Amino acid sequence: MTGKTARHISITLLLLLLCGIQPVRAQHYVGVRGGFGGGTCAFFPKEETGTVWGLYSGGVSWKYYSRERYIGGIEVDALLMQQGFRQYTTFDKLPTDTTTYMDRTVNSVMVPIFWQPHFYFFRRSVRVFINLGVTFSYNIDSHYSWYSKIEGLLESHDYPMKLTRDNRWGYGLCGGGGIGVSLKRFELLVEGRYYFGYGDILRNRNKYEGNPLRSPLNSIQVSAGLYYRLGKGGILAPPSKRVAEKIRRRELERMVADPNYVPASDTLSQPATPDAQTVTPETPDTRSGVQTDRKTERRDRKARKQENDNRQPESAAPAQNMENHGNDPTTESSQTDTEGH
Repeated sequence: MTGKTARHISITLLLLLLCGIQPVRAQHYVGVRGGFGGGTCAFFPKEETGTVWGLYSGGVSWKYYSRERYIGGIEVDALLMQQGFRQYTTFDKLPTDTTTYMDRTVNSVMVPIFWQPHFYFFRRSVRVFINLGVTFSYNIDSHYSWYSKIEGLLESHDYPMKLTRDNRWGYGLCGGGGIGVSLKRFELLVEGRYYFGYGDILRNRNKYEGNPLRSPLNSIQVSAGLYYRLGKGGILAPPSKRVAEKIRRRELERMVADPNYVPASDTLSQPATPDAQTVTPETPDTRSGVQTDRKTERRDRKARKQENDNRQPESAAPAQNMENHGNDPTTESSQTDTEGH
């Protein structure tokens, strides 16, 4: 094992370990996913290349959501993924045909590790998320096919992976986004990802003559997944203050309208935090108290309003008397007579 391979393995194990050491309060999910996409290669010096479509990906996934609303989640996948590229070049057996090209596919084991910030919509039943992470891969085998735009498929063979010419290990960055729908303890999601490779599929020309200096693989994938929540509780991240107030009002209204209604645990099990209001489940014995409190509050408001209305005529009467007294002609004549005497 080379030193570079050992470093790749060590980094992968370290990141997986760090992701696995999480608080037990986190909400864990496990699931399966699969999708299709395309791939290309960024040769340097630049060569004429294209995208190979119809490349598959599939595997298992694990993720967790933190209690903190703004931290989001972390996801780790283990995928069997096809990568590849199209290279426009002349086929040796048909040197006069300028329409020939070669498609090469690479079967890899891909391990993406994501940070996944997300936002909830529609009463926390829909989740919109963003993926930002790193990837590590191991190339298992490869296959190539020659085509002609005139004659079609020319030949197809397995590509022999040579240690001196080809790289087995790869790494890079990945980003994308998607949308998920909660179905009780299940989550169905659709997302798109772009894998940006940093590792080369071919060793550079300093190590193998005839190879390019750089040959990283890039891929784009559209996939769907189904996840299952391991914990029995609902979403652990508390809602915002506005959303929590809406939830509280809606549950109280349903409890008043239907005495047999029991609030859902997913809605009322939010932890108390300074930034979020939570709803405390009410038992059937306390629902009558809710109705009594509302009636008392309405009666008090009505009494205060009537009291204010009664005060207004009393306060207006002295002011009106003073005004009338000041404008009374008899009073003015009396004052004049007094001054004359």
